[in-house]
Amino acid sequence: MYVGLTWAHIPWTARPTWIEGGRMGTVTDPAKLCDLFLRRSTLQDDKTTLNAHERDLRERAAREGLTVRKVWKEELSAFKVGVKREEFDSAISAVLAGEVRHLLVWKLDRLSRRGMGQVGQVLDQFDSKGARLLAHMDGLDSSIPQHRGLFAWLAEQARSESYNTSTRTRRTKAERKFTGAWPGGQPPYGLRVRKGKTSTEHHPKEYAASRRIADGLLADKAAGTIADELNADGLTTRRGGRWRSSTITQLAHSPAWAGLMPVHDRYTDESGRERWRATDEPLIGPEGAPSVSGWA
Repeated sequence: MYVGLTWAHIPWTARPTWIEGGRMGTVTDPAKLCDLFLRRSTLQDDKTTLNAHERDLRERAAREGLTVRKVWKEELSAFKVGVKREEFDSAISAVLAGEVRHLLVWKLDRLSRRGMGQVGQVLDQFDSKGARLLAHMDGLDSSIPQHRGLFAWLAEQARSESYNTSTRTRRTKAERKFTGAWPGGQPPYGLRVRKGKTSTEHHPKEYAASRRIADGLLADKAAGTIADELNADGLTTRRGGRWRSSTITQLAHSPAWAGLMPVHDRYTDESGRERWRATDEPLIGPEGAPSVSGWA
């Protein structure tokens, strides 16, 4: 069929599968099917790394005599509480529903960084269904009773690593804020943060209009009146849109627009990703005064 080619030259998607009796076809026995779960850390791994992980797992599945049914891919934190991990949930559910009997992960921390509380629950659920979790690089197989203690140790190690990293990151960001370093993201209209700099400064193309808005507010002009005047003069927002009273009001409530560091609030978006947004409260420094972030 593949004249002049060895098995290794044939792409995984083009390789035939076999059913009992030696006829070529589709494997349907869950005991001979496996799913792969891949997770990419947005800070550490690129897609090349993810592809390498998938290749390793496919080779492991072949050695185990298993056919890969589905590859689940995720790009979310496996540590943070409240993150909606739909791919993770679906991969676990597929095993519990009996669709496959094996779930392969490159390393245990790719599946979870929530410790043995989460990993132990998965192991118990799989055990009750006669299924197994295989952590390739860790050399762990949940169908081997002696491996459970190693699963527990690695699960808690991954959780501890993530907790320590999160603690250091939060402390570093807090210190940067208190010293006036911009925490990241877009500063408000009229200000910018140049590459290599840590504080805000006047935006050369926006500051004049921004100053005009501030002067209008100080003169007790209504936000709607200021917006109408800007639109009449052909001035647009940063995104090229028309000015509205709500846009002016939002600027007026921004501590960063006044050159102060804003308090940032954490929230979870519709995809389950953790996000941060600036509030209308200035950050108060250790000595009780608002932290300055740059020019206003």
